Amino acid sequence: MNELRKDYFRDRWVIIAKDRGQRPDQFAKKKKEENSAGPCFFCAGHENETPSEISRIEECGRWIIRCFPNKFPATSDEFVDVEGPGDGLLVKRSAYGRHEIIVETPEHEKNLGDLEVGHIARLIDMYAQRLEENRKDPRIKHVMLFKNQGGDAGTSIEHTHSQLISLCIVPTDVRDEVEASKRYIRERCSCPLCDTWRIEAKGERRILEDDRVAVFAPYASRFPFQAVIIPKRHTTSLEFLDMDERLSLAFALKQVLSSLNFSLNYPSYNFYFHTAPKGEDLHFHIDICPRISKWAGFELGGGVIINTMPPETAAGHYRDLLKQTDE
Repeated sequence: MNELRKDYFRDRWVIIAKDRGQRPDQFAKKKKEENSAGPCFFCAGHENETPSEISRIEECGRWIIRCFPNKFPATSDEFVDVEGPGDGLLVKRSAYGRHEIIVETPEHEKNLGDLEVGHIARLIDMYAQRLEENRKDPRIKHVMLFKNQGGDAGTSIEHTHSQLISLCIVPTDVRDEVEASKRYIRERCSCPLCDTWRIEAKGERRILEDDRVAVFAPYASRFPFQAVIIPKRHTTSLEFLDMDERLSLAFALKQVLSSLNFSLNYPSYNFYFHTAPKGEDLHFHIDICPRISKWAGFELGGGVIINTMPPETAAGHYRDLLKQTDE
C-alpha cells in the first residue's frame, strides 16, 4: 500500500509510492565520462586562476583544502536595507552576504566519498572555521553550507568542492523549520530532533550510529536513499562540536557517501547543513539527498513529493553495504 507520510515536526507531506518502486540496484545509472577539455581551476598549480584565497589547510607544505570567494557570487558586497515601490507586493533588497568555495582536495579525480576519514575530518574543521567567521558580520542572519555533486545536482565544475552562502535574511525553509521546532518544544518541552534520533537510531530506518552521532533514512524521505546525520548532543551548529564528535561526523559522512558511490555508481547528490540562525535554537543536522529521481508537475505544483524508494528499504540497503565493508 502506498502511504502519505508527514515530516517529523513540519507540516510537509510525502507519498511513499512503493507500488511504483524499483529494486535498489535499478536506481544506479551509468557514470558519465568526465569532461577534461580545458584547465581545471580548482586543481593544484592553478591557484592564481581563482579569486584570492581566504583560508587553507596544508599537509607536508602543500594545501589539501582551500577556500576562496566564488568568482560568480550569488550574493552582493553592497548592503541596502529595503528598496522598491513600497506597496507590499514589489519588495526587494540587496542580496548582501558572502559566497565562498571550499575545494576539498587537490586531486581532480577524487570524489568526497573517496577521501580518507582523517581528510574529511579536516574538511569539517574548515567548514566550522568558515561558519564561525561568517557569523561575525552583524548584518548576516544565516549561513548555509552545502554541496552540489554531479550534473543532476546542479554542479558546474566537476572537481569536488563545497560552497557556503551567508545572507542578510533567513531562507524560507530554514525559518519554517525553526518555527516548527519552536512549536514542538512549546507543546512537548523537548527538542524534536533529539526525540527523532532516539526513535530512529534503534529502528528499521537506522543506517549506523555510535556514541556521538546517529544516521538514518528519514521517515518521510523526499529522495530515494536520503540520509540524515544528527549529532546526539544537542548543539546548534557544527563549530560547537568537539574533536571526537567531528571525527564521528566525518566517519558517518564517509560511510554514507562511499556507500552511494559503490551501489549507485557515483550518483549526483546534494547535502546541506541545517544550522540555527543567529539567536535561534535548532538542533544541527545534515541532509544528504541523492538526485536520482526527477520532481515533476505534481511535486512542483503541489509541494507533495512522490518517493518510490521506502526509507526502510533504503536503510536496509545501506546496512547491508556497511556490513559487507566491515567483513
